[in-house]
Amino acid sequence: MSDEPREPLELGDLPDPEDQEAVKLFARSFNGYSHFGSFKRASEEANAERRKTIVDLRNELFMAYRTGNHLGDHDFTCKAYSVLYPHFRRLLGNN
Repeated sequence: MSDEPREPLELGDLPDPEDQEAVKLFARSFNGYSHFGSFKRASEEANAERRKTIVDLRNELFMAYRTGNHLGDHDFTCKAYSVLYPHFRRLLGNN
């Protein structure tokens, strides 16, 4: 299991937090279940809110997306991304 996604993420790859569809597409572009091997492990990792690596952030966003789908709350993913966005920028080198 790698600490980083297979393709390097760049600052320009981050969607605008106001673009709900782009945020959802971005959230779906990483599969925490596959990366961590199970729903349980992906959930545990997301709930830890470590936010130290891009994988931490992408998994947390992926799990927020899955939760939003389950709840039928289409804003849930965007709210989570708004919280995670500054962390993505920090890790990608642009505070």
